[in-house]
Amino acid sequence: MSTVSVAAAKIYVKMQDMCGPFNDTFMTAREPYRAVIDLARTTHIHNVIDGSEEYVQLVDCLEMLVCN
Repeated sequence: MSTVSVAAAKIYVKMQDMCGPFNDTFMTAREPYRAVIDLARTTHIHNVIDGSEEYVQLVDCLEMLVCN
């Protein structure tokens, strides 16, 4: 399992807490995926660099988890 997919899975699990900061951030942000990925970075869930190829993959993985 890649680092990106593990990070996406961890973020997705955090988002399942309907009263938690990840869900709140996702539901209220203008750019929800960027917002939860940034929140996850500040809480040391991942260390993917903003704007990198891995970041794009992380957004895609998280979007697939959320939308499916």
